[in-house]
Amino acid sequence: MRKFFAGLSLLSIALAACSGASNETIKLGYIGPLTGDAASYGADTLHGVQIAVDEINAAGGIDGKQVELIAEDGKCTGSDAATAAQKLINVDKVVAIVGGQCSGETLAAAPIAEAAKVVMISPVSSSPDVTEAGAFIFRDYPSDALKTKAMAKVFAEKGYGKIAIISENTDYATALRDSLVAAVGADAVMFNETTEPGTKDFRSLMTRLEDAKFDVFVPNGQSDAFIAAAMQQYREAGFTEPAFSQDVADSANLGQIAGEAVEGMELINTSSKLGEGGADSFAVHFRAKFGEPQSNLSFATLAYDATNLLAKVIGEVGTDGTAVRDGVAKITYVGAAGTFHFDENGDVIGIGYALKKFEDGKIVELSTVTPD
Repeated sequence: MRKFFAGLSLLSIALAACSGASNETIKLGYIGPLTGDAASYGADTLHGVQIAVDEINAAGGIDGKQVELIAEDGKCTGSDAATAAQKLINVDKVVAIVGGQCSGETLAAAPIAEAAKVVMISPVSSSPDVTEAGAFIFRDYPSDALKTKAMAKVFAEKGYGKIAIISENTDYATALRDSLVAAVGADAVMFNETTEPGTKDFRSLMTRLEDAKFDVFVPNGQSDAFIAAAMQQYREAGFTEPAFSQDVADSANLGQIAGEAVEGMELINTSSKLGEGGADSFAVHFRAKFGEPQSNLSFATLAYDATNLLAKVIGEVGTDGTAVRDGVAKITYVGAAGTFHFDENGDVIGIGYALKKFEDGKIVELSTVTPD
């Protein structure tokens, strides 16, 4: 239970209409993977935040003050995210933070933000552990505790009674693995192995996988590079069983680097239609400024909404951290992703899932999925 009651540079980005003293701007922080294997969704989420900041400043800022965005590279690691949080909070004096993106970033930065009473909203972190990260920690992306129930529902519908999983040893991937095992039942898991981050050679695991009897293979990585290597070697080993993955696989970049290896693979993520709409939609503005997303539009959309939500609350209650926390906790927000709010643990309510598939090198949305 929570405690409350109520272009791209690599290290630091400042966006403001003026560059005067710190009391002339409201500083907003960002933490995400701007380099490394997870940089594709770091780029997308930062671009979403940048669009929001540009729009806010063009409309006059918050209470007449321009918003200054300071972005730090969390590199999808806890240590780098903790360093980034320390700098943003103690040196830059940000009012709030959009991030982390990787669950490990959020979990490492959370105690620092919590102690300083600085609100963080993550648009990507999905580990169930984030639920208990603190009273100042929110996310507008749904927890893997729900996602794995959605995966289990699809597996049951497709008759996938026996599952093989290879996971990357990160906070996000291991938490998703544990949640998926709980959702399908341990007896359904025929193969369950974990590799260290950066692993590129899965051939020995594929040799062992030949002895397992399974219906579906789950490549469960923190980055699309991990999933690409696993899928390429899975297909090279001659396996024809279907593959099924999670939101990291919802990446245009994955289709490019993995090619035919991911053709036909299905996955669960938030809807690709988040942010889409008419001629003035977020999707139109995003593509006009940055082109197609490197990963997927839903991450950028949720980052955009997190930024605008924070701006709205700060405009209403001021910059005091506790007041911002209480304002975020109470709000029902209508954004580019739809209407949503937060439960008592800071988890989002109102953002659902979709079943998707790689077809002809592109990700196609098949249907919505409601966890039982």
